[in-house]
Amino acid sequence: PLESFYDAGTYAIRIEKENYETINEQITISEPETAKHYKMTDIRATLTVKTHKNATVKFNGDDYKGGIDNLLMLPQTISFKIEQEFCETIEETYTLTKGEEKVFELFPEDISASLTIKTNPEATVIFNGERYKGGIDKLVVLPQTISFKIEQKWCDTIEETYTLQKGENKIFKLNPEDISATLTIKTHANATVKFKGESYTGGISNKKIAPQVLEIEVTMPKAETLNRVITLKPKTEETIEMYPEVQTGVIQVMCIPTDAKIELTGDAGEHYTSTGRKTFTDVPVGKYVLIVSADSCKTHKEKLLLNADETIAKQISLEKGSDVPEWMVFVEGGTFQMGSSSGDDDEKPVHSVTVSDFYIGKYEVTQGEYEAVMGKNPSNFKDSGKDAPVEQVSWYDAVEYCNKLSDQEGLDRCYSGSGENIKCDFDANGYRLPTEAEWEYAALGGNKSKGYKYSGSNGLKQVAWYKDNSGSKTHSAGGKQANELGVYDMSGNVWEWCWDWKGDYSSGLQNNPRGSSSGSSRVFRGGCWSSYASYCRTAYRYIISPGYSFSYLGFRVVRSSK
Repeated sequence: PLESFYDAGTYAIRIEKENYETINEQITISEPETAKHYKMTDIRATLTVKTHKNATVKFNGDDYKGGIDNLLMLPQTISFKIEQEFCETIEETYTLTKGEEKVFELFPEDISASLTIKTNPEATVIFNGERYKGGIDKLVVLPQTISFKIEQKWCDTIEETYTLQKGENKIFKLNPEDISATLTIKTHANATVKFKGESYTGGISNKKIAPQVLEIEVTMPKAETLNRVITLKPKTEETIEMYPEVQTGVIQVMCIPTDAKIELTGDAGEHYTSTGRKTFTDVPVGKYVLIVSADSCKTHKEKLLLNADETIAKQISLEKGSDVPEWMVFVEGGTFQMGSSSGDDDEKPVHSVTVSDFYIGKYEVTQGEYEAVMGKNPSNFKDSGKDAPVEQVSWYDAVEYCNKLSDQEGLDRCYSGSGENIKCDFDANGYRLPTEAEWEYAALGGNKSKGYKYSGSNGLKQVAWYKDNSGSKTHSAGGKQANELGVYDMSGNVWEWCWDWKGDYSSGLQNNPRGSSSGSSRVFRGGCWSSYASYCRTAYRYIISPGYSFSYLGFRVVRSSK
């Protein structure tokens, strides 16, 4: 509506609105009034594109999934595309006229092909950068020239190129053929075969391997290295013998008693065993350890040096007795209650512990024994005599003593490593420190225990040198009453180093506990010449850095019963 006063006359009028046809004309206004009505004409066209629901219409930079429905626009020339996976693209151009309602019904045609590749379950098909284990089943693709490979261990690779046609269902049946060779290398049991970066002791038998030129090396202690190059052909079985030559000799052993066990161990890992009497022939030259053992006899152990073509004859009569020194006591294993409910917090909770059989020294290691092994006596109380316990020794000193004593007696060392990384082989037959559990079990009297507060008695003066009776010094080992096992001074005289890093006790049954796996302090037990009575209890625990040494601190040794 337009309401205003104009002088009578003729005027130009223009009426416009977006998407409508513009009106231009002359209008005559006369008195008393002039009224005029106009109806505008919508000039837009309507576009509808019907297609598959999975197709996409691309028009004017927009995507219309499943088609276009009654889209209004000005008359114009339009272009659009219809795309659908595995179908030919449809492209259209059309000029829409004023007010036109244009409907297209365009449905792309499926032109896909289907690809199936049947092969061995172990084979892998490589196609378009993807890997398909065991084949491809009805893979839909556009018509095209394809290339693929089929790979399988020990087989020749199959390569194919093929042009797929529209609507084709192509099936390939391709099975790679095993062309591997089988290799056997015979050699000595202690020889090492090397090829392709791998090592095999004692040779190999029927090993599958790809056909190739192979460089083989065979090494063996005390022998020259053998090298050989072979060509493995497809589908062949190859057996070769490569025995490095080594100089040998003969070792003859006769034993009394005749049922004695003979064990011969070489420096390159050779190992021979027999009973009573044996001639070991073709023995590689080198150093050997001969061990002869029998029940109720002392073990005979000696070192031999065998030269080329030499015969060593040994006649050995074993002595009656035991390998364990008389100064050690056998401790039969068992289960006991470790700790104390009335002691300090670190003695709790009382818990069940099972320990295995072992041997323990009747006495603390004396000054004389330490000096004989280590070549020195660090003790503060030298005036107490060579039979008094050694002191002023660190935990590391005690470990070193154990290893050197083992060496002197031809036993296997228990300890290896150094510093905080010292490890213990508890199965070795050499000397070592007791675990805290072994120490307390032995101090209590083992399976002969009468439950005493101190080691061997409820009266401390009977079994220990401590603050009230020691005269502020150490005394000869074994000067007091022994405990139920016949072990002396496990209360008093000097504290005794144990193996364990300090750790808290746990409840529940524990089997051969060995303390924490790491720490800063090692445990020592038993009290000493300057200790109050409460420190001499069998359950009392003390700790210190393993590098420290004091005049009140010594040790005793144990051995495995194995």
